[in-house]
Amino acid sequence: MDVLRAASWVILVLSWLACVGLLAWNHYRVRAERRRQGIPEEKPAIRDPRSMHGLLLEGIAFLILFTFRRSAVETAPWQYLASVLLAILSVVILAAALRHLDMEWRIKAVVTDDHQLVMTGPYRIVRHPIFAALVAQLLASSLVLTQTWAAWLAIAVCLIGTEIRINAEDGLLHRRFGKLYADYRMRTPAYLPFLR
Repeated sequence: MDVLRAASWVILVLSWLACVGLLAWNHYRVRAERRRQGIPEEKPAIRDPRSMHGLLLEGIAFLILFTFRRSAVETAPWQYLASVLLAILSVVILAAALRHLDMEWRIKAVVTDDHQLVMTGPYRIVRHPIFAALVAQLLASSLVLTQTWAAWLAIAVCLIGTEIRINAEDGLLHRRFGKLYADYRMRTPAYLPFLR
């Protein structure tokens, strides 16, 4: 049990470092490439400020997650195993999503005139794989870090924030791509496979 606990903690910490590192590196890479190509930071775009409200809720969810810690004796072996699988899955999904998203990466919900609709890689399975990775990382952490009641609260707050962000992004993408996006939305779940 001690080996399982230690291994799950190491993998969880490494997955957090990988996720933060991937997001930071990708953000820097995309900004540098835009500068190199002479693309202005504030080029014509349509925006939805609601996405920032959703991001705030997601941040609160992670604050709850890390504030109300559980003791190691409250954690069952299956929780450590599930945490390891979800942590690894979150990194794999995030890496694949960022690779396919490439120059379309944004923190805020913004769609520019030259925006390309990405429907390859993990975007064939879900429309918002980065949110899927975020939820997987939240679940991986909540299984071993957080008191049960706080974990459920954090999950609920995160899902509300994620739904707000998805609605904002879906609205912008529909305005920009019309029927193409409407068709993609009809056949592809938002961020949880097999759920429309």
